[in-house]
Amino acid sequence: MKSIFVKGKPVSDEASKICILYNPEDGRVIHVHGVTIMHGGKEVSHAELEHRATAHAKALGRSVAGLKALHLPFSAIRRQGAFKVNSDGTGLVPLAAPAAASHLLAERRKIAGKRQ
Repeated sequence: MKSIFVKGKPVSDEASKICILYNPEDGRVIHVHGVTIMHGGKEVSHAELEHRATAHAKALGRSVAGLKALHLPFSAIRRQGAFKVNSDGTGLVPLAAPAAASHLLAERRKIAGKRQ
């Protein structure tokens, strides 16, 4: 993802952070919650950020039982796409992009054509 900018200047890693709730068995990301603290704003602790992430996940109907939290700076998400948490629980691993629907439909048409 692109950096966050305020008044033309990038926000530092200390000011912007994310909490990722994930399944420790397979690294699947269940919910991501982030905060950006502007100059003069109240600091948010890891515990508070985790509490907020859990509350938001529950409000969205997600089960949070057994999940672990990974705290990272916003800059850890450097590109768009899907991620999972590595087996150590210390960072993110990008996942392969899913096939476009048009490619899947073309494959099905090929298979259907061979059957006739």
